[in-house]
Order: sequence, then structure tokens, then C-alpha cells
Amino acid sequence: MFKDGKFKKTYLVYLLIVILFPLLVSDDYYQSVAVVIGLHAIVVIGLCLVMGLTGQISIGQAAFWGIGAYTSAVLTTKFGIPPALGLVAAALVPGFFAYILARAIAGLQGYYLAMATLAFGYMVQIGITEWEPVTGGANGIIGIPSIGFFGETEIGMYYLVWGFVTLVLLFSLNILNSRVGRAYRAIHKSEIAATSMGIDVRQFKLSAFVVSGMFAGISGGLYAHYMGILDPQPFGMHESIVFITMVVVGGMTSIWGALIGTVIIELISEGLVAASHVIPGLKGDIDTIVFGAILVLIMMFMPEGLVPRLRDAYLKRQVKKAEFGKQKQKERETVA
Repeated sequence: MFKDGKFKKTYLVYLLIVILFPLLVSDDYYQSVAVVIGLHAIVVIGLCLVMGLTGQISIGQAAFWGIGAYTSAVLTTKFGIPPALGLVAAALVPGFFAYILARAIAGLQGYYLAMATLAFGYMVQIGITEWEPVTGGANGIIGIPSIGFFGETEIGMYYLVWGFVTLVLLFSLNILNSRVGRAYRAIHKSEIAATSMGIDVRQFKLSAFVVSGMFAGISGGLYAHYMGILDPQPFGMHESIVFITMVVVGGMTSIWGALIGTVIIELISEGLVAASHVIPGLKGDIDTIVFGAILVLIMMFMPEGLVPRLRDAYLKRQVKKAEFGKQKQKERETVA
């Protein structure tokens, strides 16, 4: 993968931005925004593997996020397990649930698959709310220990979260450019054609779902230790729709698009929060309306997403530039 010069340049720019951001922006608030962007990016990159590569529609990604968060929170607060081990469990438990769900709905496609994942999301949120002896119910869990990376500072959490983002990004890009990634894309285009080529469609779809669930769980565990408190509210339908919007805006078939889409939607969300302090009418669920409108507009006018559209425009420009250069060369040769 690093033999690709364009990828190498892109990745170096990404690393430069990640490393320098907290050094150039010292305000704790903006660093906390960057932490939240990183947490969401981990979930969205995993969702990109499911939706963009294998063509499965999942409207319950926030459920895996919540399972991971509560797994680590319960283990560390009630059983005294170190946060590092809590994070491991936060990846494995949602991965297990993703495996069970994927096995159960393996034969479903399209709207039926979407409804099944939506139902799973509601079941998880209700389970978290009602299982009060363990999860604290609607009151949630308090006193979740922090991970203590670089002295429990905002900048320490930033580097920890974006370190995980970088690992998830590298892992996903390697999948994309591997035999597994090619199988995923074949399944997305046509399951019948993929099966005729000897691809085990069921197993590959299952693997994508499990990896996506584990990514969401890792993010959830980090979220729990970052916030220090948990309640069921962030792990419902609204958050799942936000994750889908991030994937669609950036481009479902692009791992980089998933990251960029997350940044764009988070910045819009922060802009709405800032605007609500000036315009009282923007308070409430205005973000749901805005994100819904963005989702509809993207699907109408740019269904491939922002990053693939920009990439295609760049490639067309390069082709035109090359053709123009050849034409000029021919004219010079004719004159000569």
C-alpha cells in the first residue's frame, strides 16, 4: 500500500494534520471537539466497510457503540478491571453481538436488512435503559475511570483517540486493497456474480459486520472513559442516522471519505450549536432536520459522495490536461 505515491502523500498530510493540530490549537474546547470527531470517525470507518464495500444497510451502528461503552464502563466501575482491559472487552463484546446479528439476518437484503438493524438498535437502547442493576438504567453510570494517557489531559486523550483512528484507518485501507476488499466490492456490485466466482458471500458479509461492530465498540469504550459518565440517550436512532449521514456525505465507497464526512458533519453540528446561542429558534432538534436535509440532497445530487466526486473531477482534469499537452505537442511538430 505504501508503494502508491499518491497514498503516501495523502497519508503524510493526514499525519501532519493530526500531530500538529493540538500544538497549534491549544484551546481545550476545540481539542475536545477533535476528540469527539475522532471517536465518531472510528465508528463511521467501520460503517463504511459494511455499507460502502459490501452494500449492507445498517441503521443500528449506535447500538454497537453503546454496547462497547457500557461493557467497558461496567467492567471498570463495578469489577475494578483496568481501563485497558475494559477496552479489549469493549471490542470483543460488540463483535460477538455483531456476529450473532449478522448470522440471524444473513438472508435479508435491502429494506428488510435495514429494518432488522433498526430493530436491533431499539432493542439495545431499551435493554440498556431497563437493565438497571447493571447499567444504572436511565440514570446511567458515573465515576468511570479515565484511561490516564499522558496524565489525563485533553491533549493526551486527543493523541490516544487519534492513534486509534490511525490504526483503524490503516487496517481498513489494507482491507480495501487486499483480496478481501476485492471480494467485498464484488459482493456490493452483484452477490450472484460474486457467488459464481467462488466468493463465500455469507462469510465475507459476516466478517465486515463483525469488524464494523468491533470498531464501534472500541470507540464506545474510549467514549465512556473520556466522558466519565454514561446514559442511554446517545446510543439511539438519532446517532445512527448521524453516522449514516457522515458515511454518505464523504462517500460510501471511500475510507478517506468516511473520515472527511465525519469531520464535515461534526463541524456543521458545532456550527449549529454556536448559532443556537444567537438564534433561539435553532435550539432543540434542528440538527436532526439539517442532517436529514443534507442526506436527501446528497442522495439526489451527489449519490457517490464528496470524496469520490472530487477524485473523479481531478482525474478528468488530469486527462484533459494530458490531451491538451499532446495536442500542443502535435502542433509544434506540424510547425516544425
